[in-house]
Amino acid sequence: MTITWNYRVFQEADGDYIIREVFYAEDGSITACSAKAVEPSGRTFDELVEDIQSFQEALKLPALTLKDIPDGKLKQKRKSRSSQNISHQQLMIELGLD
Repeated sequence: MTITWNYRVFQEADGDYIIREVFYAEDGSITACSAKAVEPSGRTFDELVEDIQSFQEALKLPALTLKDIPDGKLKQKRKSRSSQNISHQQLMIELGLD
């Protein structure tokens, strides 16, 4: 099973807009999203530029709300996207799909 993710714009209940990480199943359906807003980061300047470009891509997609997330599956933001890989099994556990 392959799980992919990207950044997506969310409209919050108060009307504000934020960006979250959204996770997808192989069929393209949304499985979960980060519980809180994310911010651009990178271990190098080039990684930061890439991350900002990914944020810009999110602006081209339709905005979501938490109602678009099945069963309210929210996950805590990873401490660092590029510093540590996790196993497929650990990812499944974190997403509540084990």
